[in-house]
Amino acid sequence: MELNAFLDRISEPARRAIEQLRCTKLEDLLRYSDKELLALHGLGPKTIRLLNEFLDENMIDRNPRKSALLVIDVQEALLDENPHNKEELIQNINTLIRLYRSKKHPIFFIRHDGGNGDTLAYGEDGWQIAKAMDYKDEPIIDKRFNSAFKDTNLESSLQALKINHLILAGMQTEYCVDATLKSAFEKGYQCVVVKGCTSTVDNPWLKADQLIDFYEQAIWPNYAEIIQVNELK
Repeated sequence: MELNAFLDRISEPARRAIEQLRCTKLEDLLRYSDKELLALHGLGPKTIRLLNEFLDENMIDRNPRKSALLVIDVQEALLDENPHNKEELIQNINTLIRLYRSKKHPIFFIRHDGGNGDTLAYGEDGWQIAKAMDYKDEPIIDKRFNSAFKDTNLESSLQALKINHLILAGMQTEYCVDATLKSAFEKGYQCVVVKGCTSTVDNPWLKADQLIDFYEQAIWPNYAEIIQVNELK
């Protein structure tokens, strides 16, 4: 019904072009991007404008949110460093994991390999996903760089699931969480960081709580929505 209502608004050449796609419902049509639709002979910018107006009038979301949770580098060696608010961090991240699992949303655990001699060296005890995490059988993405997207199959895995929205949590705030967030932003994902779900340790210049506040208040709002745990539904 919705598709026919839209087709009644457009020109005959535009209707014929859309009929070539063999769409039987509006949802079928919305699988195509504006660029793909404009490539069809008989469609033009006016048809795209009419389509978007029709969606707005009927309160139809053209790109419904498909969300995944990234749990970044919560590994034994990093928890052994006693990051800021360690127990709260564990509790909050497990809350996110259980929420996403209950909704059957995808969860990806990210695991860093620091190389030979590092506390996060591949296969060592410190490299393992922390036992404190409520990990079950979710996929693990192994990485060697700060960004979870660099030389991994994370992006292809997200694309296969048509994910367009990411919740980021884990460690460390100023390193792998920050790098992954900025990579995700550049790739077009809608991103959210939940307060109390990332952490780090003191460094020679700043205390851990200062670092977390700095990124949550000054840096990350340029790339993501920053919310409280109880705001996530």
